[in-house]
Amino acid sequence: MARRSAQLENAGYYDVDGSPRISYSTGTRRHSFPQDQVRPPQVRVSEPVQRPEPVHRSEPVQRSEQIRSWHWFNWFSWGMLLKLLFSLTTMVVSQVNLWSLRKELHHLQQDLGRLQTMAHPQATLWGNFALASHGAQVLTAFSSSTHQQKGSPSWLTPYSPWEVIKGQYYPLVPGHCWAFSGQTGELFVALSQKIHVSHITVGHISKEQSVTGEILSAPKAFALYGLEEVDGPKVHLGTFQYESDGDSFQTFEIKEHTSNIFRFVKLEVLTNHGLEDYTCLYSFRVHGKIPEAATTL
Repeated sequence: MARRSAQLENAGYYDVDGSPRISYSTGTRRHSFPQDQVRPPQVRVSEPVQRPEPVHRSEPVQRSEQIRSWHWFNWFSWGMLLKLLFSLTTMVVSQVNLWSLRKELHHLQQDLGRLQTMAHPQATLWGNFALASHGAQVLTAFSSSTHQQKGSPSWLTPYSPWEVIKGQYYPLVPGHCWAFSGQTGELFVALSQKIHVSHITVGHISKEQSVTGEILSAPKAFALYGLEEVDGPKVHLGTFQYESDGDSFQTFEIKEHTSNIFRFVKLEVLTNHGLEDYTCLYSFRVHGKIPEAATTL
């Protein structure tokens, strides 16, 4: 057995049998050492992908989120409730305001009625002695003739002068009047009683009621006479003017011969407000006092 070197032996130069690991062949010399041996390829086995396990929240965390959700729900509910209450309150306030407006309008209408009564006491408070229902009469023989409108339908009968003493009141109806031809005319009335004449009231529709916005047929200047007998002397009680921009009923005070007692009055229209064909009278009233010695009805 050949001598072996301890250093080579430690270096793995010898195999198990003690033979050197060096082999010689033609044209090739190869050294083979344990570390140069071909190792079988290692197959890498891929590890399975580990999916993250669901995180299970603890019970306190879940409780906290439930409480938070409940708080949000409460806030939302209260918000909707407040919005609903605000809408209802607005509706109630609107209804109250509407009721207040209606009440205020009613009071204003009452005040307007009182003002009209104060402005036109002859229409509501004073007695009318030229009222047909109380016995007053129109003496047509001493009054102007009724105007006949040319081209008017046969069924349209013109109103007689009696229309003037029927006691028409607010509002006057357009066309319900007595018309006489021209711009001058006369109305002779037998009063219901002998009186001291203090005021007279003449009525015509206002400009607001007229479809044309004008009242050209309304009387303008007129005079009033008092008589004790039908064929007696006429006593001039005054000359007056009906204003086209005034109210429908206009009252005029008698300042002359107020102590005289008259049974008849005569209204003489001197001019109208511009219409040449005819003049219209809607209402004529006579106010005054019954003499103390006279017998009242």
